Amino acid sequence: MKFIRKHKKMSIIVLSSLIVFVLIATVFGRYIHNIIQNYILETKNFYFNSSILNINGKNYSIMNWDGVNSYTLTIDLNNYKTDEIYTTSDIVYTVQVSCPNTVVCTLSKNGGVIHPEDSTDSYQITVTPIQSFGENDSVTLTTSVESSTPYHKQMSATYTIGVERSDFSYEIVDAPNQKFLTINFTNAVSFYEVSEAFGDYAVGDFVSVDDYTHLSATDQAKCYSAIVSIRYDPRDLFVDMSNKYYINRLNSNYYEETIDGNQWVSGFSFKVNASSSSAINFYKDDITQNYTYPIVNDTSIIQVSVQLAN
Repeated sequence: MKFIRKHKKMSIIVLSSLIVFVLIATVFGRYIHNIIQNYILETKNFYFNSSILNINGKNYSIMNWDGVNSYTLTIDLNNYKTDEIYTTSDIVYTVQVSCPNTVVCTLSKNGGVIHPEDSTDSYQITVTPIQSFGENDSVTLTTSVESSTPYHKQMSATYTIGVERSDFSYEIVDAPNQKFLTINFTNAVSFYEVSEAFGDYAVGDFVSVDDYTHLSATDQAKCYSAIVSIRYDPRDLFVDMSNKYYINRLNSNYYEETIDGNQWVSGFSFKVNASSSSAINFYKDDITQNYTYPIVNDTSIIQVSVQLAN
């Protein structure tokens, strides 16, 4: 005790260092334990995986929520290591999610079964605000899945969803072994701009949503709220040509690419109405890929540019 009193400052430093070491050792030990446990399960030909969830947890930060509308997260699950190596029995699992009391989190299901012949499964979390959120506000939620049959394994992920007051945003929703992906666009601009003079309107004038709805189709075509242009590699993606945005595409910025003597669409432009959302499906050449953006991938496989009324 005399030594401690005499060397009080040094004793505090040593004690603090020991506490930090114990904490680090505990966390690191848990990390190593989970890796070893997963290896043991794979030696038994048990594969329960996800591109989003992880045995040691994953952290995601998303800054494209408007803070007003619901936000949906899609979580994929699978039962394989490769196309030839997979779990040959049913995997029964349960799903959980924890949220702050400022939002309501709704699960699309509380559990499921991955059958050997299906290979994949997924669930959605819909985050609905129950209070107003301002710019730079955020909510943090954690979701986890736990298999009960044939072996026990748990995976989890934590999302921080932040509000960014952006007039335009987009996301790609996808999952491995899904035949198509969906790109969603949100236009928060609440008015239209005149691009070609008509009636009493000059180029550059603004048109309210109410006034726009009373215009003829011919005059509406002379206004825009958002003109979206997309480009992509037709070797990877094929647009759903039955989609209304492709059918009603603009003549400008339309691109095609010749591959093996055939013409393939590689880009086009279209209008998105004021204060609205839109979606386009693309079929994938390689269904094993997961093009989810921005959660899984830092860059989008579809290049997007937009001209907004301002």
